[in-house]
Amino acid sequence: MQMRELGKSGIKVTPLAYGGWPCGGGGEWGVKLPDEEYLGAIRAALEGGINFLDSAVFYGHGHSEELIGQAIKGYDREKIVLSTKQVAGRLTHDTARQTVEECMKRLDVDYIDLFLVHWPNPKVDIAENMDELNKLKEEGKIRAIGVSNYTLEHIKRAQQYAQIDMLQPCYSLFWRYQLENEILPYCREQNIGIMTYSSIGQGILTGKFSATGKVFAEGDQRQNIIPLYSDEVFPVAVKAAEKIGEIGAKYGKTPVQTAINWVMATPGITTALVGAKTAAQQQENLGALGWELSAEDYKAIGDIGLDVAKLVADWDTLFEKDHPALKFE
Repeated sequence: MQMRELGKSGIKVTPLAYGGWPCGGGGEWGVKLPDEEYLGAIRAALEGGINFLDSAVFYGHGHSEELIGQAIKGYDREKIVLSTKQVAGRLTHDTARQTVEECMKRLDVDYIDLFLVHWPNPKVDIAENMDELNKLKEEGKIRAIGVSNYTLEHIKRAQQYAQIDMLQPCYSLFWRYQLENEILPYCREQNIGIMTYSSIGQGILTGKFSATGKVFAEGDQRQNIIPLYSDEVFPVAVKAAEKIGEIGAKYGKTPVQTAINWVMATPGITTALVGAKTAAQQQENLGALGWELSAEDYKAIGDIGLDVAKLVADWDTLFEKDHPALKFE
């Protein structure tokens, strides 16, 4: 399988990564499955050649990390790249070491390949976060430093104090505004890797939804909090997903495989992070690998997705403007 370098770290990762958010207990946006299902999904990723597994303390208060730690038993640790993250407020002079060591304990490993600051915090100086992570990197407890949900301003500030090898932003065919216009060109220029989350539009790019109505399991929160599932955007997004699926069908691929492949093919994207609740879902995700869209189809799919992305662009801008974690003091 093609491998890509994680920034300037020298660490090589697969272009598709396993996202550990579902196995933290969030499941299908609030619907939880037995742990054995999630363990099966992680192992299916490893058996399928995926070497990059991502988690966070926030995912089930560490439960995702624990399950990943269980799932990798019996595999060669040196061939697996583990990523996890914590918010800035838990990576201070007083808390960073304990935080990272607790992550290592849950993962049951003696080092973490990539550690990210999950969100910035206007009350915690970025320099403090980076200073502590640099110390842990020098000691070999972490191998590379990354950031998640950072604006361009935050990235530039973090770079003053540490080598930033990876950014983790929200990005898919339907969610593109900030990354494409500002951050993606900068990261390409600076050789900062990008691992995208919500790479399949919180599930709407799977093609399983009908334009005639939204059907959710009890407890599924997407319809309440995700703009793509709003009454205004949902029918447009579903029709767009159907068109994308029609193009993917020419290659014998499903809509979700086509959507993931498009993200992986985008210049500057190191790896597409995609969660899976079951081994069957992970097996389908693996079908995004090993083939290429033509230049014409890549553009056509991107144009279809952009029609939806424009509908959520205003929300994206508002989110960046008003989210308290993104404000400098």
